[in-house]
Amino acid sequence: MNRVIKIFANRTMVIGCCMLVVALSSCSDVDLLDATYSETVRNLVADYTNGSRQVTLRWENPTMQGQSGIQIIKDNTDITDIDEVVNSYLIKKAPTNVDVAYTVKARYNDGRVSEGQTVRFNIAYEVQKGGNKVAMLVPNDYTASDDEKDAVDWFQKNYVNTGKGILVTPATIDNLDIEQQAACWVMCDRIGVQHGWQNLPGNLASTETINALKSFCEDGGNLFLTNHATQLTVAVGRIADAYAPGIFGNGEGGQNNDVWGSQPIIGNAEGQIYDHSGHEIYRGMNFVSGLYERSIYCFEGAGIKGDHNCMWDLNAYGLAPNPNVVKTWEELTNSTVLGTWNHVVDYCCAGIVDFAPTTTFAGRILAVGLAAYEWNIGGTNEYQGQLEKFTSNCLSYVSQSAESKVAMLVPNDYTSSDDEKDAVAWFRKTYVDNGTGILLTPATIDELDIEQNPMCWVMCDRIGVQHGYQNLPGDLASAEVINALKAYTADGGNLLLTNHATQLTVAVGRIAEAYAPGIFGNGEGGQNNDIWGSQPIIGNAEGQIYDHSGHDIYWGMDFVSGLYERSIYCFEGAGIKGDHNCMWDLNAYGLAPNPNVVKTWEDTTNSTVLGTWNHVVDYCCAGIVDFAPTTTFPGRVLAVGLAAYEWNIGGTNDYQSQLERFTANCISYLK
Repeated sequence: MNRVIKIFANRTMVIGCCMLVVALSSCSDVDLLDATYSETVRNLVADYTNGSRQVTLRWENPTMQGQSGIQIIKDNTDITDIDEVVNSYLIKKAPTNVDVAYTVKARYNDGRVSEGQTVRFNIAYEVQKGGNKVAMLVPNDYTASDDEKDAVDWFQKNYVNTGKGILVTPATIDNLDIEQQAACWVMCDRIGVQHGWQNLPGNLASTETINALKSFCEDGGNLFLTNHATQLTVAVGRIADAYAPGIFGNGEGGQNNDVWGSQPIIGNAEGQIYDHSGHEIYRGMNFVSGLYERSIYCFEGAGIKGDHNCMWDLNAYGLAPNPNVVKTWEELTNSTVLGTWNHVVDYCCAGIVDFAPTTTFAGRILAVGLAAYEWNIGGTNEYQGQLEKFTSNCLSYVSQSAESKVAMLVPNDYTSSDDEKDAVAWFRKTYVDNGTGILLTPATIDELDIEQNPMCWVMCDRIGVQHGYQNLPGDLASAEVINALKAYTADGGNLLLTNHATQLTVAVGRIAEAYAPGIFGNGEGGQNNDIWGSQPIIGNAEGQIYDHSGHDIYWGMDFVSGLYERSIYCFEGAGIKGDHNCMWDLNAYGLAPNPNVVKTWEDTTNSTVLGTWNHVVDYCCAGIVDFAPTTTFPGRVLAVGLAAYEWNIGGTNDYQSQLERFTANCISYLK
């Protein structure tokens, strides 16, 4: 429904009267009054559609000569001058749910400004979050900084040019929109900039920019603040000015041959060590040992380092240790310190801080103030790939909605299976209990929601279940469940299918039934003392070997050699193994090798085989398959059908932590 609000302003006209003193004399007073009179605009209206923040102001301009422009005043404070005669003005994001007044005046060549006409309105509006792009905000003059310029080039190549992001400056800050972008990276790394957010260059500290960032955060938008931009934590109101970053550098720097990065393991007192090496922001990165007292994640090697720290000295705020200053800081600010200087093993400072959303501050802020986070070191950075991986991880992390939860779907009778029961217990502890996950059964399948759940793990590992997805137990094969999963994946939802649930690749329509998993087991099994796991290096012909040992699903796991012909990732040790494979025999589908059956399978199904049986070095089978999204199937499906993926072996599993790390990696990869 279109709304047009029209308000006519009162116009006071000063009419001069000449008194006839001398017959037929001219009235010079009339000429004087005409010269000072300024005709106003007329018929001002505000045109907008209910549910939209875009408002168009329209008016008629004066008929008298000499008009040079328009002045628009919002709520008697914000003034916009337009140096041309126009009869409309577009407000891209008008204030909502408040009474607002816009006044339009005519401006004249000789400096006069007319009285104004005012229109008032109140747009009833509910913010529609759900934007899946990311924005990058940099100073208007970002090309003055090599670091900012290089960061922008990378962002444009990887986000703007691929349709996943937009570049914003203070001059275009109106383009920052919670309905389009889930997060905004604010980057500023500048030689000579003075301490304090008010001194940020290129209008980053302007009232318009700060207000836009505040509004974005209040609506639940998340910020990624790097280098000198970490000071915006104060500007937007997330922390008090007294807690602003105090370790600050702005010099030109010089040649330094050390390797710099982030130390994610905080603290040195027994029972007070916080290990964040497995956090999502470090996913897929190399945790390098031998450089400092602990392993570190590397950002830059030898080069010209600016040494531009803009981080927190936790000993400078008068915080009483409870039990240490890091813990006190985290409790005080509802945050988590995820990284410090590479060489630090105590509690002195915070270089990477994750400020969680609060009841009064809906947006998450991830602040990276380490000098090691540097985009230009005057030459080749041997760790540039790690810096870029870290950045993409951070953008992915802050793009997640605070309400986002991963889902797990299991049969209604999952307690009938020790494997399913143990997997559910881990998922509850790791995700549900901390508010980041939701457990579903076919009885509650209606709760699976693409707007809340970016991925869903479907788990079924059952003795005696018959081959074929139609035979999955506990209503997992019901029409309601299959239709819900189809709708979910059609909307771009991602699935992790494990054990017997890999057969759902057929049910949801990702592959034809002719390509269903054919290597299938459902027996009770028995004692087996071998170590089982995944072989990520596929093939044995020269030039046709596919090494996926560095894939994200294996991040942080131990690649163990000496067990089989190649190193493997271990999932289970000695115990009672069910031997429940539900995977693909690639020689059974009549595929012509081109150049081998793995490659043909991948080309045919738009997938990647990421793992096979630990002892296999040829192309015979696929145990872990990553089915990529397609134009007709928007959701990604990661299927793990190896019997080695087993949650209960009748006792202690020596590799239980590796199984859990692998599962967490798969969930992170898909969300």
